Amino acid sequence: MDRRKIDVVVSTFLIIVSVIILTNDNLVEGGAESDLGIMFLPRVVAGLMLIFAATIAIQSFSKLSKGAELEGPELIVTDGFRGIFIYIGIFIAYWLAVPHLGFMVTTPFVMLAVAVLLGGRSWIPIITMSVITPVLIYYGSREFLRVYLPTWTL
Repeated sequence: MDRRKIDVVVSTFLIIVSVIILTNDNLVEGGAESDLGIMFLPRVVAGLMLIFAATIAIQSFSKLSKGAELEGPELIVTDGFRGIFIYIGIFIAYWLAVPHLGFMVTTPFVMLAVAVLLGGRSWIPIITMSVITPVLIYYGSREFLRVYLPTWTL
């Protein structure tokens, strides 16, 4: 399969969804009101989705229009399902572990496992992002959104 074509199609879909989220005020009914507004987090996420999807789409579309040869990572091998089953297993284990071990303990391990599964080998950036991202999400959700993520219960 040609990853470039898939990137363009999926990115186009994500851009359309992001624009709908950014422009429609009637998506939320009720919910937990915060100082930043009820649509703050969905709009931040939609804005980031829009930026990242546009970046991927522009790169893939420019390579498609130039007719450049496919490189190794751009050709998706669909021979086996082992990686998919491992990925699903990681998230089932995460789902079962979060209520007992908490968000801050389990999330870095899951991020590290997924990075290794996807072929990441730069250990310092992977470990750094696996620790910093859950900390930022935990404190951001607690302080700005007043959403309390699961903590250690053992």
